[in-house]
Amino acid sequence: MTPSDIKALRHHKAGTPTAQHSYRSAKGEVVLIANRFDRTGGGKFFLPYTIDSQSWTAPDSRPLYRLPELLASKPDSIVIITEGEKCADALASLGYITTTTFGGASSAHKTDLSPVQGCRVVIWPDNDDPGRKYADQIATALCTGFSTKAHILQIADFPVQIAEFHATNGTDHNSANIDENPVEICAGWDAADAISNGWGVAEIDALIAHALQADEKPVLSNEVAPGRSLADIEVWKTPDGEPYATLRLDGHFEHWPIASAAFKKFLSYQHYQDTGKMLSQSALDDQRRTYEGQALFDGEAHPVFNRIGTLGRTLYVDIGDVSWKAIAINSEGWQVIDHPPARFTRARSMQPLAMPAMSGGDINLLRPFLNTANEADFQMLIAWLIGCFHPKGPYPILILNGEQGSAKSTTARVLRNLIDPANPIARSAPNSEQDLVIAAKHNHVLAFDNLSTIKPMMADAFCRIATGGGFGTRKLHTDSEEMLFSATRPCLLNGIPDLAGRPDLADRAIVVSLPVIAPTDRAFEGEFNKALDAQMPLILAGLLDAVSTALENLATVRLAERPRMADFAKWVSAAEPALGWTQGAFLAAYAANRESGDRMSVEGNPVGLAILKLVQDDGRWSGTMTELKTTLRNRYPLLTDDPYSFPRQENKLSAAIRRIIPPLRRMRVVISFDRSGHSGERTLRIERA
Repeated sequence: MTPSDIKALRHHKAGTPTAQHSYRSAKGEVVLIANRFDRTGGGKFFLPYTIDSQSWTAPDSRPLYRLPELLASKPDSIVIITEGEKCADALASLGYITTTTFGGASSAHKTDLSPVQGCRVVIWPDNDDPGRKYADQIATALCTGFSTKAHILQIADFPVQIAEFHATNGTDHNSANIDENPVEICAGWDAADAISNGWGVAEIDALIAHALQADEKPVLSNEVAPGRSLADIEVWKTPDGEPYATLRLDGHFEHWPIASAAFKKFLSYQHYQDTGKMLSQSALDDQRRTYEGQALFDGEAHPVFNRIGTLGRTLYVDIGDVSWKAIAINSEGWQVIDHPPARFTRARSMQPLAMPAMSGGDINLLRPFLNTANEADFQMLIAWLIGCFHPKGPYPILILNGEQGSAKSTTARVLRNLIDPANPIARSAPNSEQDLVIAAKHNHVLAFDNLSTIKPMMADAFCRIATGGGFGTRKLHTDSEEMLFSATRPCLLNGIPDLAGRPDLADRAIVVSLPVIAPTDRAFEGEFNKALDAQMPLILAGLLDAVSTALENLATVRLAERPRMADFAKWVSAAEPALGWTQGAFLAAYAANRESGDRMSVEGNPVGLAILKLVQDDGRWSGTMTELKTTLRNRYPLLTDDPYSFPRQENKLSAAIRRIIPPLRRMRVVISFDRSGHSGERTLRIERA
């Protein structure tokens, strides 16, 4: 936004601000505007405006006010932290290095204080209880998080402090403006009030010097118990009511479930560091439950993400490294950022992504590392990768099949490492919905290796988690509480047999059959991995370019036809310009893949294949479900002898037929149900379209 755009900001309810203060990044770019509004009956209030999201909200991670001036100062400079931008600007006009945080005492923990680490810090609070609370929180955060001592000015004693300093140092006190302009230090009195009442450099230097010479211990709130205070631990909850804690560690933010074993171990370790003693188990549980209660009843609600999340019009990807960096992607491009506003949680299995190259990205560099039979299959794998970045889903299920030696597991590993690397990279088949839910809670991509078959119950679960659905189970150690989980996740399955035999699963799947690799063409795993690692930054950069292009074009893409998984099709079509594909190339490849999937789902389904043969032989057929069962069993015994694949009960056979109707319809076989006669007997008619 230009300065004129910022000046022209107008809130839809509050109107035009009476004053504005710009928070800038280290590069000097405006990232946050603090807008002041005056109330009609007196008083004021502030509303934030975030440049990145172009919304009247404040980002979760905020820079210090006047950050470029702070970074340009000498390392041994005295930094004055005030409560409010007006006070900071007033002191800066006298030549002081000043800063503040946006949001006052309640939001000080959301500001990155690392730029003042190691500086000589003086805090000038407002003369009221919120001001003292603000000063205590800032001082505590600097002391415990950055080993930086802060000196809080005691406002009520200002006249005495100034007089004592001049008397002790033998300086001329008679010329001080405070003698000529005595003021009453009332509630709410601040640095801007002092300067407007005639205080100058002499008085302020005296106050700072008096505070620095006091050589007091680091200032901590008397109410803070041993261990980290809420200035360092922000407690909050998810929209589903799960309590979380945000910790500042080594200059970055981490987000931990309060109920996790890791958070309990952290509390125990922190107490030992502070006191040299270990907490008893009961005291540790009490402290954890205290944080949990504060999160549930006082904490703000924020969404939590695993690897990929979206806020506003920006998509964030957790890199997974020790510094908790992330990639921010929007319609204008992408960049690596240090403090993402999206709150990510991490599982122990998560592994870091490759650091993307800042230029020269090319998704086509992935070709030598994927064993595909043709260009259409390569396009389907790239489309699935791009689909995994969709902010909400749905996500097609990628099914890789092929003989032994067709590099199914290697292909799955390469694909997942571009989005959500983990250790292990793939798991064995889940035995229950609960296993699938646990995997989904801790992974963005669900990858399962060497499957022999997919049980009907698990096929239904895969369909729900790919397109969006809820799961519920009894909460542990309770009789009546239910634990609910709702999520949409990309899934990757591989195996030798055709895994898309169930029609509803095939309808949501991209199926790619991998060719066998000749013995003379096989690569040594070490050489393969070394070559892949060298190209991975450029491949990932090309993938991010495509995602940015999808965000840019999504609103303008129009599909002539809307296939199943239409949101996925629209998303990938929006990314085509960055992939070098001609317009409509993806939809053509996707249609061909779905047609192939239809054939495989029918050919792998004894009920569907028997009906297809019946139509091929007779052209059309009509009758009751009992008559159809008898006809099929008599005419095609090899397809219908197995009671597990060809149901014997009419109601179960009817359900199996209804599942196979969509792919048969796309193969120009129409099945319709009707009732006839006075008794309303159900009949069905099968014919070619």
